[in-house]
Amino acid sequence: MKLQDLYYGNTTPCQHSVKSESEYAKRTRELLEMSDSLKERLSADDKKLLNEITDTHEKLSETMVAESYAQGFRDCAELIIDVMFGRSENLK
Repeated sequence: MKLQDLYYGNTTPCQHSVKSESEYAKRTRELLEMSDSLKERLSADDKKLLNEITDTHEKLSETMVAESYAQGFRDCAELIIDVMFGRSENLK
């Protein structure tokens, strides 16, 4: 990813491909299977509530990931500034 691509909006840093054999993909499949199994047992009202809970959880996760991503940039910028302009009591 180039900084220029990021500036012009030609990249979306939070979107990445997931390998189908990865641990993440495996856990995602397991979660979907459990969710489908549970939905088969629920009433229509319970399914609606489960969908609302799932949607809210996804929104919360997206917000947390975005906040963590931004914090990572802030931490990196602070580190770069310290490396470039930081002062040490022991060095000139």
